[in-house]
Amino acid sequence: MTDAKTSQVQAETAQSVGARMSRILSAADEATLDSAVETCLEELGRYTEVDLAFVVLVDDDDRIRDMWEWVRPGQPQQRPPVGARLGEVFGSATGFLRLGRTLAFDDVRTVDFSPAERALANANGGLVASAMVPVMLGTELLGFVGLQTSQEPRHWTPTVIGEVERFADLLVRLSTRTRQRSALAVANARARRIAEYIPDGLLLLTSSGVVSWASPSFLIMAGVSAKEIEGLMAVEFVCPTDRSDFDRQLERLGHAGDDGSATVRIRAANGQWRWADLSFRLASDPDLGVPDEIVVTVRDTHERHVRETRLERESDLDPLTGLANRGAFDRFVEHLAVLDANVLVAFCDVDDFKRFNDELGHDKGDEMLRRVARAIERSVRTGDVAARIGGDEFALILVGVETEAEASRLGARLVETVRSVAPQVGPRLTISVGVCGPGPAAEAARMLRKADEAMYMAKRAGKDGWVRSDWSSVG
Repeated sequence: MTDAKTSQVQAETAQSVGARMSRILSAADEATLDSAVETCLEELGRYTEVDLAFVVLVDDDDRIRDMWEWVRPGQPQQRPPVGARLGEVFGSATGFLRLGRTLAFDDVRTVDFSPAERALANANGGLVASAMVPVMLGTELLGFVGLQTSQEPRHWTPTVIGEVERFADLLVRLSTRTRQRSALAVANARARRIAEYIPDGLLLLTSSGVVSWASPSFLIMAGVSAKEIEGLMAVEFVCPTDRSDFDRQLERLGHAGDDGSATVRIRAANGQWRWADLSFRLASDPDLGVPDEIVVTVRDTHERHVRETRLERESDLDPLTGLANRGAFDRFVEHLAVLDANVLVAFCDVDDFKRFNDELGHDKGDEMLRRVARAIERSVRTGDVAARIGGDEFALILVGVETEAEASRLGARLVETVRSVAPQVGPRLTISVGVCGPGPAAEAARMLRKADEAMYMAKRAGKDGWVRSDWSSVG
């Protein structure tokens, strides 16, 4: 066979071997890495007709981190131990490999080695011919691929060296891919552990509020699976009456990009609504080319909210009558200052209350105040406010009143209702009432003063009655 024909056959054979190794390594992952490399080494060793084909991976400390090899049957196996320094096994070749240079010796017996390196070559199974191709990642030496014969010299043709270099290139890609997958797996595992052990729920939302990911803690809170929640609008898990606050935070993030917070009720695993504190943050990484996301932290604060609400309610109540106290009433008046509505106010005072205390004692006097409070409470609607603002003084504010006729009805209703709860014996229980309005909610404080004046007019008129003051006469 001519030299040209021989070269052609070698090239075709190399191409076939290279294709098989490429398929094997391309399909490998971290779990199948060992078997893939060993299979390729056998392909490479038989193709090149060597006694030993090996792959060495190195660490940053110039030590052998891992090693695979194929040994021709019948040949001695002398694998260097993992952890051995490269220089102790491969001598000065290590420095050239770190520079990315391929080393090929047809007959090491003719090379001018130092006595120490000559002894090293003899110790490696009577080494005669050797070729080593570095596996590089940029300027970093990951390891190298080696071929050795121990019987006779060998001429390393460009075809053979080229095939070894292609194998080394495949190893670089495999090593890089495996590293990336390992790093990603570690990152994912850490993120999963963090998400699992953080008690607060976490949601990732698209810019339009669609759930793209939910942490295990949130799934437990809501009693849903990841498949059930991903792709839904996050607002669906918020109590309908609180959804405006939730939507307002999303809109704020979209326009200003500022962090936000809200306290809303979310649907719990038992189907009930539970209070939760939400924190909103816009995650934007334009340099990475990934879309913006909204990170929502969900902290279950139901027990705290209920406790605080109960304490706040209790602090706003008059302990004797159960009506709102003066402080709560004043705050409600301040709240009305920005309300676009009409209100009706009334001021009530128990007639001759001192007689109850003097003739019946303070315990009976307190009982009379409680009777008056119950009568007044029955005279107002849900959403209106009735308060005890002094010893025997009461005030009311009705919201959303439009007609003067309602003012007259309120005054008469208060007087008649108190009469109906009066005890059968003892002093007569009556009240005097002053009414003002309806008028703008923003004028509630001034209207209350006018109602107080009207109440004294009812006192002077004989008590047990009511007087109305027109709001337009407020100065």
